[in-house]
Amino acid sequence: TGIIKGTRWPEDKGEIMLASHTDTVFPEGTDLTVCKEGDTYFCPSIGDDTRGVAELVSIAESMVSAGIRPEKTIVFCANVCEEGLGNLKGIRHIFKTRTNIEAFVSIDDGTTEKIIYGATGSLRYEIRFTGPGGHSFGAFGIPNPIHAMGRAIAKISRFTVPKHPKTTFNVGVVSGGTTVNTIPSMASMLVDLRSGNENALNRLADMLKRAVSEAAEEENIRWNGEAFWKNSPDNFPQVTAEFIEKGNRPGGCQTSDALIVQAAEAAVRAVGMEPALSDEGSTDSNIPISL
Repeated sequence: TGIIKGTRWPEDKGEIMLASHTDTVFPEGTDLTVCKEGDTYFCPSIGDDTRGVAELVSIAESMVSAGIRPEKTIVFCANVCEEGLGNLKGIRHIFKTRTNIEAFVSIDDGTTEKIIYGATGSLRYEIRFTGPGGHSFGAFGIPNPIHAMGRAIAKISRFTVPKHPKTTFNVGVVSGGTTVNTIPSMASMLVDLRSGNENALNRLADMLKRAVSEAAEEENIRWNGEAFWKNSPDNFPQVTAEFIEKGNRPGGCQTSDALIVQAAEAAVRAVGMEPALSDEGSTDSNIPISL
């Protein structure tokens, strides 16, 4: 963080925070060289959020060099854990440790005129299917965790969700197994659920949990009692499913005529652009908006 103290300080200890996140998402080992073509710079994740961090520093440098003193203290914050499974830990920490923040702006997204003033909530889960595993021929007839996960994914793909508020689901990563001739002992998937409405998001989470439970049960029923299984039915192996919460981004809303939104619109028009308002987005601003 860096601070430009306001002219009202210390009588007025209120702070306005400008933030950009330093974490980006691209494969490990990616060439990070910045290249210039014409008047445009290119590098991995420059739009999300390398560009925002550069803007954050540029704003601070410009204010200092021009001798601009704001009335309110401005805090410039470069934070981590916005992307992926970071679960907004950086901004959560900021709002737990700084008590004087009165306004917050996240510099994010690659579109200058875009103003996101709503907060789309999200839930992220790792779901693990486990079983005894065994040889694909010798142990054939026992429940298969990957087959159970496949059943679950098929059910998820048939979910019906509302368009308003926009509600979405996605199975983004699947893993498990060791060799082609081995019934795996474990399989897992990462699932992302989003909605602008908390009730809709919670209903979707309930649908997911039912689908996973039913999938594991169906896989067990499919093989229970098969002649391939030589031991007592009482000892028949089972596939089980475990939910691990990996992320919980709170949602929220504010009106388009809120002072901070009007200020953002005026700023966009001041540089010759037309504001594009959006009440849907998942950013660091989810935390202050939800508060």
